[in-house]
Parts: sequence; structure tokens; C-alpha cells
Amino acid sequence: MKQQKYILLGLFVCVMMLGFINPVKASLTKEVEPTEDSYVRAYSPIDNYGSSDYINIGADLWGYQEETFLKFLIPTVETEIVSVSISTYWYSFLCETPLSVSACIVSNSWDEYTITWNNKPPRGTILDTDSALGDGEDFIIDISLTHIIQGSILSVCIYENSPYKPDGLQGGSREGGYRVPELKIEYETPPIMIIAPIIVGVVVVGIVALVVISKIKKKKKRRINLENANFVKKVTCSKCGTIQHSIETKFCSECGQKLK
Repeated sequence: MKQQKYILLGLFVCVMMLGFINPVKASLTKEVEPTEDSYVRAYSPIDNYGSSDYINIGADLWGYQEETFLKFLIPTVETEIVSVSISTYWYSFLCETPLSVSACIVSNSWDEYTITWNNKPPRGTILDTDSALGDGEDFIIDISLTHIIQGSILSVCIYENSPYKPDGLQGGSREGGYRVPELKIEYETPPIMIIAPIIVGVVVVGIVALVVISKIKKKKKRRINLENANFVKKVTCSKCGTIQHSIETKFCSECGQKLK
């Protein structure tokens, strides 16, 4: 009984200590591709390129500017968001000098299959800038959490900063499928995901310990009873034949005959 009390006391202490533990939160990441993407060209101001396999920024072959537009659906996550970024990869076989590029927020009014240079939405808040983006490099756009609303749409424009250089960069669109831009959301796991297994583990260990101790006590009790049974002396009365089971009995319980 004392051992059971100690086990229960230990379980109680463990559970109480869990209340003072600062659980370690693991980081998870969700990555989503654009729901829409397109580029626009100053050289062809009324043409749409939403179905193209690639996206462009900087100067084209004729020296006219091109800009890229991306639209993302911000996913809903279980806990607080830690960071948000957009990863884009750019390459060019003709770009000899790095470009200074920026990304800004734009309204969600544009459509992938109707946007042109003439009807593109105006530029909004600048999100990030890379002053030397070259061939075969990533432009990672860090986004302030103030611009993030879970379940909403986020639209951005990527463009070259003036003064313009006679070079351009190209990337893969969602239609092309090569190194497609991705919105990355990093968030923390809920604390309960860390604490719950610990609590369950403590309870299970306690129950197993109680069961083991109970079985050990039952085995010990049976062993003692068996030893006592073997230790008791059996005496038969010589007069009436009654069997006596106690070594302390001196007279027969039936006839009173003195036992030898």
C-alpha cells in the first residue's frame, strides 16, 4: 500500500512540474505556388502574357521594360505566423550585369489573362529590394507580417529600378513549372502538441508501475500462504481418527484424547 502511495505521489509531482515547463515550439513551413502570374511588356503595351511558360523583369531585346506580377492565396495555419517570404529564381543567357530590382504590393484587381502594360495596377508599398540580382540567383522577398491576413490574397509586382540597364532576367511561371515562385510561411507548432505526449507518457508509466507492483504483491502473498500451508503439522488422533491441522493442539478437538 505504501508503494502505491509513493507512485501516486510521484505522478502528482510530475503533472505539477509540467505546469512549470516552458515547452519547446517546433517550426513548420508551408509553401504555396501562385494562383496567378504574368508579366507585362512596355514594347507591347496592350498584349497579355498570362499563359506564358516564363516571367520576365528588366529590359527585353529592344530595351523596353518588363515587369512580373504574382498573386498568392495566404494559407491558414494553426498558430502564430513567424515569418513570410516569397522565393523567386531568375536566370538569363544574355544578362552581363546584375540588376537592381524591387518588389512591391499591388491591388488584387488584375487578372492573369487580361493584365497588360497599359492596365497594370499601380505600385504600392515596397516590400524588399535586391541591388545586384544576377544570372542564376534567387530574389527572396521578405514580407512584413503587417501585410499578412490568413485566407486573403496577396499580390506583388517585381520590377527593375531605374536607371535601367540593357539587360533582363527570366524566371519560370506556374504554367512552365520550372523553379516556380513560392510563398513560404513559417509558423510554430501549438504547445499542446509538445505537452500532450509528455502527460500521456507519465500517466502510462504510472499505470504500468501500479500494475507491476500489484502483481508482485499478489505473488508474494501466494508464496507466503503456500509456505505456511507446508509448515503446518498434521496430526491424526489415535482414538477417533480426526485429523488436527495445528502444531499447537495437544488434545483432539473431537474426543479429547491427548495427541502424541
